[in-house]
Amino acid sequence: MLRNYFILLILILLTRQSIGQTVGLVLSGGGSKGLTHIGVIKALEENRIPIDYIGGTSMGAIVGGCYAMGFSPDEMITIFRSEEFKYWLRGELEEQYKYYFKAENPAPDLFNVGLDLRDTIASTRLPLSIIPNYLMDFIFMEIFSRASAASGYNFDSLFVPFLCNSVDISNSKEVVFREGDLAQAIRASMTVPFVFRPILIDGNIMYDGGIYNNFPANHVKEAFKPDVLIGSKATRGNTPPHEFDIMGQIENIIMKPSDYEIKPEEGILLDMDLDLDKNNLLAFDRLDEFVEIGYRKTMEKMDSIKMLVKRQAVDTVTLREQREAFKKRWPALRFNRIELEGLNKKQEQYVERSIRKRDSIIEVDDMKREYLKLANDKSLFYLYPRSVYNKKDSLFTLRLRVIPQAPLETRFGLFVSTLGLAQTYLGLSYREISSVSTHLKGSLQFGRFYNGLNLGFRIDYPTRIPIYLQGSFNYNGFDYNTDNSSFLFSDLKPAYIKEDEINFRVDLGIPYYINGVFKGGWGIGRNREVYYMTKDFSSGDTPEISNVNLFSAYLARERNTLNNKQYATSGSHSLHAVRVGYGIESYIPGSTSTDMVADQSNYFWITAKYENTGYIPIGGPFVLGYHFTIHATFKPLMSNYYSTIIEAPSFKPNVISQSLFMEHYRAHQFLAAGLMPVFNFGKGVHAKLEAYTFFPVQEILKNQQNEAYLGTYFKKMKTLFNASVNIVTAVGPLGFHAGYITEEEKPWVLQASFGYLLFNKRSTGE
Repeated sequence: MLRNYFILLILILLTRQSIGQTVGLVLSGGGSKGLTHIGVIKALEENRIPIDYIGGTSMGAIVGGCYAMGFSPDEMITIFRSEEFKYWLRGELEEQYKYYFKAENPAPDLFNVGLDLRDTIASTRLPLSIIPNYLMDFIFMEIFSRASAASGYNFDSLFVPFLCNSVDISNSKEVVFREGDLAQAIRASMTVPFVFRPILIDGNIMYDGGIYNNFPANHVKEAFKPDVLIGSKATRGNTPPHEFDIMGQIENIIMKPSDYEIKPEEGILLDMDLDLDKNNLLAFDRLDEFVEIGYRKTMEKMDSIKMLVKRQAVDTVTLREQREAFKKRWPALRFNRIELEGLNKKQEQYVERSIRKRDSIIEVDDMKREYLKLANDKSLFYLYPRSVYNKKDSLFTLRLRVIPQAPLETRFGLFVSTLGLAQTYLGLSYREISSVSTHLKGSLQFGRFYNGLNLGFRIDYPTRIPIYLQGSFNYNGFDYNTDNSSFLFSDLKPAYIKEDEINFRVDLGIPYYINGVFKGGWGIGRNREVYYMTKDFSSGDTPEISNVNLFSAYLARERNTLNNKQYATSGSHSLHAVRVGYGIESYIPGSTSTDMVADQSNYFWITAKYENTGYIPIGGPFVLGYHFTIHATFKPLMSNYYSTIIEAPSFKPNVISQSLFMEHYRAHQFLAAGLMPVFNFGKGVHAKLEAYTFFPVQEILKNQQNEAYLGTYFKKMKTLFNASVNIVTAVGPLGFHAGYITEEEKPWVLQASFGYLLFNKRSTGE
């Protein structure tokens, strides 16, 4: 009898133990390899293994935080597979958020350094991250804020109690988050140095938790005291990276060795055993593969897990219902207040007026659009958004930390090519934000082919309809040699055409939706053209000189979402413009002229043009680019052939054509079209084929006296071809080009180049 009671007592104790048994899940860091954690959770749920507590660091904090707030594995997969995730991972904006009104004139700079003179000791401002974080920070706020508010900012009150860790480098200590702003805690935990910009919490600088502890099993045990620990390890730790694996080297530098052991009596460790030679921190395109690895590794250990965990979780239907019930408690993410940090009163006024509020309550999509407008503002160096819930009105306050751009900024650019071109760019600018944003700038560019000087200003007024006013003084000097250079060898013959142009222009612009701008302005300029009537001139010959004084005014509508200022592979650009002007040409003949009489003429002119360039994804890595131009200038012929074609509009669609004079691709009226198929090998590396046609309405021709006359209508179509492989890196673009230009004396152009070849605004350019 006693024996039966004893057996019954043991059974009761075991039953109580299994009923009360709790399970804690620990997720390591590991960058994109942390996506394996999703497969782990998926396998556990399918086998009704309960997850009562969850803790993680870095990528483990992201996955763990998503699960803790009620996202299922499938919902997490949807997030990480989305196009929006790819954008914020790259730090790029979707087309609908590219606020072109704030774009500045493209320049050939490769990097810039800010100098803050407001400190007692002047300090430099260098980029702190490879990836811009403003979009990611808003998405984190958007994803996690509602669940954070529903839990009362207590992580124990989430759908699954949660913790994550970070490193406070201000005080050299590890920090464990169990309460507060969920988005901020997870953002701190995954801030890999050099990859993502750090954030401040209570005035302290926070970085990736994996620096000190990449597997926070000890914190899960101390905080939650689970009966069973299940650990998911998505890294091999500090294994030697490949000599060219930069991300692997960064991972090894920052991650201290961590203890990934779980004692057999405490639980089980699921080691993903990944081949790190083939993976890095940012290989998120391998989502399905990583999830499958996590799922498979967990299923291989499922019998062992079930031996440890006797208690069964609710079935998947009940679990889904519980999740939905928790999500119904989330308040809508709507804002009625904005609080700014880091600015003085006038700067706050500028930012508040820049975020235009039509209503007292702002929906999250509207707030996102206005926030990303600020991210496009070059006068702002840093943005970090937080949302704070107010129970009284069930609305959120946006707390926005803003750091203005350093007042003084230096820029540097370089263009070199195997055709002997070497251009250096130096820029200096001063910015100040008060109730308006003021930008003063200057730049110098010099080289064998082109010399340029720019002095200018831009003032942004954050009125209800924003307005910018900008003015600039520009000098452009071009020296065109008598022939094309050969591959690897520069042609040192003296220039047979030299253009020296100075202009002063004033421009006014307002936004046209998000991606465009309406603008107009006026300009005055003087073009000094020095040339010979023949390429066979001697050192004793004197050149012809044409001085052309111009005054013009224009109106234009421009839209631009291209992803690069010279090596674009996505987005589009369109321009509609009309310009009217008055010109005076003064001609001084030289020794190669057949007409030795000086001349002066006055004329009116008008130009209308339409340009459209775009890139259409056609599947996988393939993109089809297109270009179309209609250009119509109505003006009289100049004093001779060369002054006429120098002043005529030209068609120069790519890098290799920018340094060539190409007199046969100049006309007063022309049509031009092109196709540019692109194959993307990977981030920043692509091959492009370009085929263009140039169809002048009437060619500009010359007679025996070197006078210009117009040919018959639509007589001859001309073509340009180019094949290139381009590598666009953070330090600048590297291009390898093979071009064929049918009308040139030497049609083949072979060029390897580094950098951007861009010039100052011309007196007749929009």
